[in-house]
Amino acid sequence: MTLFDEILITTFVILFLFLMACLVFIFIMHILMPKIVLKTYFKEPYFSSTEITMFTGIPFGYMRTTMFMRALGFPSSGKKRGIEDAYKITPVWYCKASKYFIYFFVSAAALLLLVGMIGFIHLEAWKQ
Repeated sequence: MTLFDEILITTFVILFLFLMACLVFIFIMHILMPKIVLKTYFKEPYFSSTEITMFTGIPFGYMRTTMFMRALGFPSSGKKRGIEDAYKITPVWYCKASKYFIYFFVSAAALLLLVGMIGFIHLEAWKQ
């Protein structure tokens, strides 16, 4: 195994573990989600009745948390649903944590895909 292979595998494993840690962070943020946000915005007309039913339980409740984190960190992203003002009733620390989490999560996921693609191409090149 070459040095390049070791660096590639190590980078992939570190990024994968970081993304698993992100799932733990989402769980913590799910618990800390301000109830006022859910009472105000997790109802019709912001969400359909089907979405409300679907995003209430496990595992989709965590997707709801991530959706709200995105809208709280980047208020303009909630414009389509009409929740661009949700950040006004949310603690500042929650909005900032959401914003930085989305930055890190998207960057790490993109980097993981890039490293995976480089690794796949590298393996295919050595097959020849």
